Amino acid sequence: MARDAGDREPVETETLQLSTVPPDEEPAIGSKPRFGVKSLGIAHEALASLRGRSMRTWMTAIGIALGIAATVATVGLSSTSAAAIAERFDATEATEVTVSFSNSMRDAGYAPSTEDGDRVRGIEGVAAAGIMCASGEEVAAARTPEGYYERGFPVYGMEPGAMAAYDFEFAEGAGFDDGHVARGDKVAILDASAARDLGYTSLEGGPMVYLDGEGYAVVGIFEAPEGEAKLTSAIVVPPEPCTAADEDFEAAQMFIRTDLGAADKVAASAPTALFPEGPENLSVSKPGDLSGFRKGVENEMQALLLGLAAVSLVIGAVSVSNTALVSVMERRSEIGLRRAVGAARRAVAMQFVWESTLIGLIGGLFGTVLGVNVVAAVSLMRDWQIVFEPVLLATGPAVGAVVGVVAGVYPAWRASRIPPAITLRTLGGVW
Repeated sequence: MARDAGDREPVETETLQLSTVPPDEEPAIGSKPRFGVKSLGIAHEALASLRGRSMRTWMTAIGIALGIAATVATVGLSSTSAAAIAERFDATEATEVTVSFSNSMRDAGYAPSTEDGDRVRGIEGVAAAGIMCASGEEVAAARTPEGYYERGFPVYGMEPGAMAAYDFEFAEGAGFDDGHVARGDKVAILDASAARDLGYTSLEGGPMVYLDGEGYAVVGIFEAPEGEAKLTSAIVVPPEPCTAADEDFEAAQMFIRTDLGAADKVAASAPTALFPEGPENLSVSKPGDLSGFRKGVENEMQALLLGLAAVSLVIGAVSVSNTALVSVMERRSEIGLRRAVGAARRAVAMQFVWESTLIGLIGGLFGTVLGVNVVAAVSLMRDWQIVFEPVLLATGPAVGAVVGVVAGVYPAWRASRIPPAITLRTLGGVW
């Protein structure tokens, strides 16, 4: 027998609970959750979302990490290299002083003596000093009195102290000493280029060099000091032409290497020590103040490197923004469902901003560590003293987070504009 409608048993129905908050924790009607609690909840959801997409998260964070590493390494290396440049400038700045006689004084017979040189070397702050002079023209030099293998070379008269001031390094033999000078020995040393031109590769057999037919025993072969091109292919003999006011040589001068910071004092005292009869007749030269030039070099280098680092950061930001935008497109149904159950646009946007911020923060942390290690490695290889601002350790992650925020703004805005109808259309197609 068929049952009528009144005899049908009631059908139980289920209501879908779309609330993510347990009933006993739901806020009272009319109340609003505190902003801090709500923000932490959104941040927790963002972190869970990133953990669900760990590979994409790490690949995106690498882009930020490289940009931050480039920035940290740039700032660290610019500070470290600037300190190295400053040290190099300080090592050469105002450490060379030259006190010169004039050609008119030479023509009148005035020239320094070795005793005058001793007084200069006794000045406090003088590291090394010696009398020297250069030939007016190249001198004919040969291996034999008959002119075999004759070539023209610049010839310098020098005291051993001048060679010490130039920091001569010898490939063969050694320089002449004060004993040779005192005895008036006919000895000479050759620059390596001059020795090759004359056919000498060693001192075996006691080689001789004849300057305008006058024989000199070769006692050493030296390498021209770095930055002293005038001594390339030069032949150096004792300072007799300088102290004798030889007309074939330029006027004598005193070349002085000072201790760091002592150049001004030495430059003021050296003329009186060298020529007490008329120190005002001598000319004094020393390197000028290079501090402005040094500062300009530091600023230009730092600006260039920071520009390159900024490009790296922009690339990282674009990578984060692109990844976040792709994530928005892939999660349109999820976002629409959240909007359909009452999620505010601001909450949706904040989640994506938090995701980008966390990616930037992770990239900033790893980038800072990488950048610090790059600075340390380069400094160790170049034997530089590491100069690093501690504030960079906190700035790196902060910059990464800021880049993440900026990169996530547009994707977050796009996510907040997705209407709930997206979910309804999708679910309708599924059903």
